[in-house]
Amino acid sequence: MTERRMLVPTSDNPPAKVKDPGVIRLVMAGAGAYNAKSGEFLFLPSAEGERRRLTASLRGKLFERAGVQPVDCGSDEAIFTLADRYVRDWGDDATAYSEERGRKIVMLGWSEDEASASARAGAVMDALLSCLPEAGFAFVEESQPTEGRAYMLCSPAVPGVLESRPGFCCPACGAMYLPDSPFPMRYGQPGEGEPEEPLTEIATPGANTIADLCAQLNLAVERTLKAMLYAAEDARASRVAVAAFVRGDCNVSMNKLSNWLYKERGLTGLRSADKAELEELIGEVAGYCGPVGMPGRVTVICDESVRGAKNTVVGANKPGYHLGGCCHGRDFDAPFADIAQLTERMPCSCGRASVEACLLRVSGVIGFGVGHRMTVFNSDDEKMYKQLSYRTREGVHQYPILWRGCVSTESVVLASHTR
Repeated sequence: MTERRMLVPTSDNPPAKVKDPGVIRLVMAGAGAYNAKSGEFLFLPSAEGERRRLTASLRGKLFERAGVQPVDCGSDEAIFTLADRYVRDWGDDATAYSEERGRKIVMLGWSEDEASASARAGAVMDALLSCLPEAGFAFVEESQPTEGRAYMLCSPAVPGVLESRPGFCCPACGAMYLPDSPFPMRYGQPGEGEPEEPLTEIATPGANTIADLCAQLNLAVERTLKAMLYAAEDARASRVAVAAFVRGDCNVSMNKLSNWLYKERGLTGLRSADKAELEELIGEVAGYCGPVGMPGRVTVICDESVRGAKNTVVGANKPGYHLGGCCHGRDFDAPFADIAQLTERMPCSCGRASVEACLLRVSGVIGFGVGHRMTVFNSDDEKMYKQLSYRTREGVHQYPILWRGCVSTESVVLASHTR
């Protein structure tokens, strides 16, 4: 009988046209191959065995620690059918499932409310982290449009890593962030401890950008407040003007702002307003908008970086003019929320350092608070919507919240061979 050998084509030379350290090491070890034409990593027996063991371990832990049932259904719609059939008699044991689809573990489940969805998401994340290889993995929260929240499974990356995204890390505590991660500003406010200056109108012809304003007045950018103007829709599909204010050296996160507007004002469809809309909704004040005297029909929201601002320069809501000596609390007030996008040099919440730009490999996501309905496709690739609902044995009607998750076992294996 012919003796069979496992295919392990080791190589002394790295593969061409690839920079991912995990791919390079696995290819040179004979555990995989790289297709430069398609950009795909091809699993050979050694790496595939590792991936399958990882898959079994992850799904086992998901069941053991988070009650996520391992199934083989092939589609979201089939999993919905299982939950719909068994949830009344089996309760929470019939509301969370995992299955392997290609090189991914897909999770789908329902929870009674946002609190229970958050608890289930936490249990899922703990279960996954408990058996992931040592590669610096962590779940990083990221705000999503409307009411959604997501936790991205991240690990440090280098240029050339497959499935990498720009992010930030703290050199002191090692925390990782994405641009839309929750991150209330912790800057000390300019003007703190100074006496309040009088509110003064200043002629600033042509200074309709922060850069032009600072150059014209010889002003530090942190002494300014920036207005970002948007349009959204209310429940009647009517357009609503939105003015978001951040410190002059910050930018607005559309995801964070969209999330807040949906939760607090019921507004959807957030987008940048065009010139015609601004003139119709606010007036001809683009480039000179400020929080003092903003028309009442405008929805105003301030980032946490604005809280306590003193003696700042803001738009006067009058073309060619700004206001100096503007103080939060005395001259304007508005709801506050974390709506700023992360940028380099923002101070980390640990208080020991500022964040630095980096690359993060994203290997999975857990998302919840994404509404009650599930989008599926029929045989004609048309969208359909399904909502799980049932009556408990006590006769109470339940409409559980949908949550989803996905882990790329390919990405995890590559990350584990990066270091």
